[in-house]
Amino acid sequence: MNRASFEISVSDFTSSVDEYRRAQCAPKSELPELTDDQKAVARGFKISEEEYARGVLAGVYGRERQRSRGRRLGEAVQSILSVPGRSDRVVRVSYEMDRARWIVSIESAGGAVDVAVPRELVDDFLDSSMREPKEQLQARVARALGLSSTLAKP
Repeated sequence: MNRASFEISVSDFTSSVDEYRRAQCAPKSELPELTDDQKAVARGFKISEEEYARGVLAGVYGRERQRSRGRRLGEAVQSILSVPGRSDRVVRVSYEMDRARWIVSIESAGGAVDVAVPRELVDDFLDSSMREPKEQLQARVARALGLSSTLAKP
């Protein structure tokens, strides 16, 4: 699949247990340099700067994971939009952790359209090979664009 060009935005992130463990095992040379504010927070929590930096690194890993998921979602939606005679394209994929959803912004002939996709649907779509999540994503995109289900299947 071609790598479509679109922006990916992650409003917040969490780290998984695996990402936390990975950060705990990372060599000191891979730890991010802390800002003065981060150092002050570490002192306030009475933890070492190294321990705080490992937590920051786990967060970096979590953000990378979310950005990768956003890329995969955007590419899947772009594939759905690949219909002869239409020029719709994904321009932005945003993760809103506080609302547990992804927003896929599409530029179409009729103007800009935002498609809200619940995190659970995206997780099911990306993490399983079941047909139902794929069909639900396709239907959600088609509905947002005011189309019947004539869009390509992911």
